[in-house]
Amino acid sequence: MRYKLILLDRDGVLNVDRADSVRTPEQLIMIPGAAAAVARLNRAGLRTTLCTNQSILGRGWVTQAVFDTIHDKLIAALAAEGARLDHILVAPDAPDAATPRRKPGPGMLQEALNLHGLWPDEAVMIGDSMVDAQAAKAAGVPFILVRTGKGSKTELDLPPSERLFVADDLPSAVDALFTAA
Repeated sequence: MRYKLILLDRDGVLNVDRADSVRTPEQLIMIPGAAAAVARLNRAGLRTTLCTNQSILGRGWVTQAVFDTIHDKLIAALAAEGARLDHILVAPDAPDAATPRRKPGPGMLQEALNLHGLWPDEAVMIGDSMVDAQAAKAAGVPFILVRTGKGSKTELDLPPSERLFVADDLPSAVDALFTAA
């Protein structure tokens, strides 16, 4: 496989996206097959990094302690399937106080590339939203759109030239990556 690093959005890719945001551990519901797909990437020796906007922190909707328990649940759900994330990068900024780390800015993706010592063409971003696609483009990283979360709506607006392909969900995206290898 030509890619060494898989960059993943969280809400809508790993877990069910909520219009009112995931604000408690109980609200974090994994998308069926997502953890197993990450485990498959891990077994293949690919590195995985989560790049997620979480304005619930910057807006003061949850405390850092509550947010940490949400991610503890995510990590446990992945581990239950033999999966892990090499890094978790979070942009806590509110949309009206965005830094370059907040998608659609490329900051988190560039940080992930630097952490792994890789070039943009050695990574791929998998996401469900327009800001995921825009961040990938700004970082020079190829983008795969999944239809889960906001993906079906995003598919209508995202030009085909700005994505490698569209998959139904993360397991389908991983299948396609291995088929293309």
